[in-house]
Parts: sequence; C-alpha cells; structure tokens
Amino acid sequence: MKLNILVATTLALAALSFQSIARDSAPTHLVAAVADAGRPDADKRRDADRKPLEAMQFAGIKSGTQIVELVPGGGYFTRLLSKAVGKGGKVYAVAPAPKPDA
Repeated sequence: MKLNILVATTLALAALSFQSIARDSAPTHLVAAVADAGRPDADKRRDADRKPLEAMQFAGIKSGTQIVELVPGGGYFTRLLSKAVGKGGKVYAVAPAPKPDA
C-alpha cells in the first residue's frame, strides 16, 4: 500500500484554493466519508469552510491507503480520513509530545 504523509493544515489550505468540485464526480468513498451520519455536528458545521471532499480528492485519498497525519489538531481530518480509507486502510495521527514543565 502507498504511504501518504499528510499535514492537516496543508489539507485545509489546499481546500481553500478550490472553488468547487461537483459531488457527482467525486469518488463514492470520499462522498460517503463526508456524508457519514455518525460525524460530530461540530465537524459538519466546519465543512463549508474546510471543504473536506475537495481536499481529500486533491490529496488522492483512496480506499486502503495508509496515511500519516502530522499534528492532527482536534481530529477533524483524522475522523474523515479514517472513514475514507475504509477497513483496509490505516490513519496514524502523529502529534509531538507535550513539553515538560520547566
């Protein structure tokens, strides 16, 4: 399997450059990930600004892909990517260890 290294902020910035990608031309696994009824309401409200369908399509996310997401933040894209790659894929969210108190 192909290993993609993605940074959530890169996905978010890439999404800003899109005007629109028609849902009918998007891969069904990506449309299903965005439309998943189990997604948190707060994530769904962010969709208009973050354009997850367009960002994942631009990044070439396919079923079965292995992804390393660097600095996942609150997990918005982590949750979407986990649905998009399906049971045959993996998403590794990598965050730096917190700095110890001095």
